[in-house]
Amino acid sequence: MNAPRTPRVPRVAVVTTVHRWGDPRVFERETAAWLEWGCEVHVFVPAAAPPAREGWSDTPLLHVHALPLPNGRSERMRLALGVGDRVAAVAREGAFDLVHFHDPELILAMAGLALRWPRTYFLYDIHEDLPLEVYSKEWIPAFLRPLVSALTSAMWTGAAALFEGFAPATEAIARRWPAGRTRIVHNYPKSLFEAPEGAPAPIDRDRLLFVGALTEVRGIREMLGAVRSLRAAHPSLRLDLVGPIKDASLGELVAAATAQGWCRHTPWLPPEQLAAFCRGAAVGLVPYLPIRDHLEALPTKIFEYMAMGIPILASDFPLWRDLIANSGCGRVAAPTETALGEALRAMLADPAALERCAERGRKSYRAGFRWESEREQLRWHFERATSGERT
Repeated sequence: MNAPRTPRVPRVAVVTTVHRWGDPRVFERETAAWLEWGCEVHVFVPAAAPPAREGWSDTPLLHVHALPLPNGRSERMRLALGVGDRVAAVAREGAFDLVHFHDPELILAMAGLALRWPRTYFLYDIHEDLPLEVYSKEWIPAFLRPLVSALTSAMWTGAAALFEGFAPATEAIARRWPAGRTRIVHNYPKSLFEAPEGAPAPIDRDRLLFVGALTEVRGIREMLGAVRSLRAAHPSLRLDLVGPIKDASLGELVAAATAQGWCRHTPWLPPEQLAAFCRGAAVGLVPYLPIRDHLEALPTKIFEYMAMGIPILASDFPLWRDLIANSGCGRVAAPTETALGEALRAMLADPAALERCAERGRKSYRAGFRWESEREQLRWHFERATSGERT
């Protein structure tokens, strides 16, 4: 009698040329999901050497390939033309059952691989609304932005015709992609951010928090000004910034606030340490400026703050206003120094309201804003890829 066949292990490539190792969406959530589903996963990530990840080093199904680090925007443009060692590195390991790629710079390169590997399922993970995001890129001359936006829209149209699956991060982005091949994969955090049941960290009314890359368009300048203005009446108030400085124009501001003793800057923390570090803050800030691609974005930090029981002060955009009002986890304000300062003053003056916001945020997170339920949208693509289903 013939022995039963051992099921073949699906092979998945996760490809990024921009996101660092440890990026929450790319690695901590999605790559972890492929491994949980028993896939052999090859991760292609820009790094000086294959990075280690605590808890994954003994996983035989994980193979990390260090790609050359991009050397500025010119190198990223070269990638967009589909040339370079990065694409060759993926090709050497193929063909895969599924290629999960994350960067618009890779669209043309992945198109070339798709023509070589017609049986491979190519999944484009779309983090931002690229044609809108172009308008916030200061390095693109203003008069060229409409043209660049139109070109990126055309590139997306070609991608929609060629690739098998799409995983946009928001409903607004999803509207641009074929419904039959698209599932929204929201940027909801994993449960490790959740405040311990029955024993949340006490709220420290002297401590404010911002998590994420520090850029001008994320309202860091206005936030720093608002906190500075409050310290005249609340001298013990301090601000924790967790994230890299992406705009050099902010470097001196952050350094001055740090030197004055009321600001602490931590460039990066792994998720487990980040969750422990952040808990107990009185307010988590999301003071983004109203540029086009922010208005319908859903920053992960909103849901991380909810999970950790941190009351939220966010910019007053219609989508965010409805989300925060429906969850009762905080309040919104115009992203100006004056409006942010007034909103913070009112929040810090009412400790009982802060406690209510914290508890409502935790409940909202548990009810639906958690990755453990959201990953089923990613599994939909996995099942299509492994079953051979095509639309």
